[in-house]
Amino acid sequence: MKLALILISILFILSSIEGCGEQSEQEAAPEQISEEMSIDTVALSVTDTIGVFYGDTTLEFGSLNRVRIDEHGNIFALDGRKSTLKVFSFEGNLQETIGRFGSGPGEFQYPTGFVFLRDGGLLVSDFGGNALVFFDTTCAFDHQILGFFPVAPVEPVTGPGNTFIAGSMDFQQNEEGYSGTSFLGRYRGEGMDPELIYRSYPLSITLSVTNGEQNVTVDNVDCVWESDLNGAVYFAVRSDSTYCVERFDPDANHSIIVEREWERIPKTEEELAEGVLNEGLSRHDDGSTTVRREEAEDLDLYHLAIETLSTDQDGNVWVGQGYTSIPTFEVYNEAGELLRVVTIPVLEGIRGLRFCFLNGMLAYDYAPVDYPKIYLLDF
Repeated sequence: MKLALILISILFILSSIEGCGEQSEQEAAPEQISEEMSIDTVALSVTDTIGVFYGDTTLEFGSLNRVRIDEHGNIFALDGRKSTLKVFSFEGNLQETIGRFGSGPGEFQYPTGFVFLRDGGLLVSDFGGNALVFFDTTCAFDHQILGFFPVAPVEPVTGPGNTFIAGSMDFQQNEEGYSGTSFLGRYRGEGMDPELIYRSYPLSITLSVTNGEQNVTVDNVDCVWESDLNGAVYFAVRSDSTYCVERFDPDANHSIIVEREWERIPKTEEELAEGVLNEGLSRHDDGSTTVRREEAEDLDLYHLAIETLSTDQDGNVWVGQGYTSIPTFEVYNEAGELLRVVTIPVLEGIRGLRFCFLNGMLAYDYAPVDYPKIYLLDF
């Protein structure tokens, strides 16, 4: 009997893409935020975009899986479908293209994340190839680590020293069936095992047989994380019933930045009709993999309290709200003091926005209705 590992809902590792719908210019900041005392609300504006539907092939993206700004102001855009990492100036001029589709050195099958390392190098997490691919300070291929099971560490962020922090799984098959955990770990890039685990959660594993093929479906806790310039890590569970942001300093000492009571906010019928996209990986017994993006069958009936986490140049954490149609952030310092509320203007045709506020400010459309693009932001 053929065995396929089906990771249909890798929510801890690859966040689902929530439908946001059209935004209303008249909509105010959400009630939970407006109750805060004497906190300014400021708005960002879109100053430019990078990306075209058709024409200049250097500006055509298949999918924007992750976009970052380096310390020099260059924009690195990881295109999962085209298996390349493109480097642009902040004005949108293509500087360099890293990688291509394939299974050889410096090639990707479906990359989903990358991170700048403190020694000047670069790491790409290849979800489809189940590999970590390292590049040197000139962006030339350096080495790769292959053979992770069931998936390579994903959504990497910069850690203290020359480490990186990423989500992964520990997955075993035994006489009783399957078991395992999902975890957020710190790695040195010298092997497969993390040197430190910040958080871990048990996996929910079910078996099914379809057309004579045995499927293993793995589901886990949906989390987001980000690091600051000093290597501290911010972490939150994406939940519809809790609102909590944790912080681990570079020595892994733990503190709660913000935690408050949360009342569930139901989705409207229109929001439920927009649906949610999940991304998954099928791994077959011949070693091949198939990456899928598909509509989720079981929809959450309530909004998430926290959708995203980002950090900025000043060491503040931007907590993206999951319950507003206008992208809205609460900005906290490392002591947990709420500094301001920031909103982003109306953007049409959006199903899933992600953000970067370190070394600059931008948003990118992970699941566009029309075509992928990067939005440059400013106050």
